[in-house]
Amino acid sequence: MASHLAKAGCAFSKLQKKLWGVHDVSRETKVALYQAVVITTLLYDCETWTLYRQSICRLGQFDLCCLHKTAGIKWQDRVTNTVVLHICGPTGIGAFLLKAQLRWVGHVMRTLDSRIPKQVFCGQLAVGSHPQCGPVRSYKDTVKKNMKKCGMNSSILSSNSQDCSAWRSPCSEAVTQFEDERVMVLLHKRAVHKQEAQPLSNLGTWPCDHCLRICSSRIGLYTH
Repeated sequence: MASHLAKAGCAFSKLQKKLWGVHDVSRETKVALYQAVVITTLLYDCETWTLYRQSICRLGQFDLCCLHKTAGIKWQDRVTNTVVLHICGPTGIGAFLLKAQLRWVGHVMRTLDSRIPKQVFCGQLAVGSHPQCGPVRSYKDTVKKNMKKCGMNSSILSSNSQDCSAWRSPCSEAVTQFEDERVMVLLHKRAVHKQEAQPLSNLGTWPCDHCLRICSSRIGLYTH
C-alpha cells in the first residue's frame, strides 16, 4: 500500500501547477480528473486487498488531503471532512473499497469451479495451525466482515451472486446506506462536541477545537 500512496502522490503533485492551482478550471472538472488519474492509481487492484482499519485510515487521510487542495479549501476555512466530500461529490474511500470488493467477489463466485481464483477463495487448508498471536486475517474473512458492515448476510454470497444484476444492485444499495450512516454518525458526534463546548462559551471562554486550548476572548481564539 505504501507504493500505491507514493505513486498516487506523485501523480497528484505533477498536476499541481497545471490543474489544481489553475482558477479557470471548474471544480467539477478537477474532481473528475482527480478520480480518473489519482484515485485509479491509488486504488489499483484494491479488489484483492486485505486491509485493516489503520490502512483504511491512511488511504482516507490521503484522499481528504488531496480533495482539500483540489477544491481550494484551506484548513483556516474550518470546513469539516463531511462537507468537503459533499462539495466534491465522491464518497469516502471506505465505501469505494467496499463496493469494488463486493463486485469483484460476485464476479469470482460466478466463474467456473475449475478456475483458480474461485478455488482459492472458497477453499480451506486441510492441515495447519494458527500462530500464538492469533490468525492472520484472510481475504474471505475481510469480505464477510465488510458484508456485515453493510448489513448483508454472508450466506447470500453463494446464491444471489450467480445473477449479476441481482447481486450488484443490493450491493450498491447496501454500500450507499453504509456511507449515509457513517456520515450521520460523524455529524452527530460533531453536534455533541459543539453542545458540550457551548457552556464554556457562555462563561466567556473560547476553546480551540484542535488543541483544546482555552482562550479568554474570540479575537484571542482567532489569533491562536
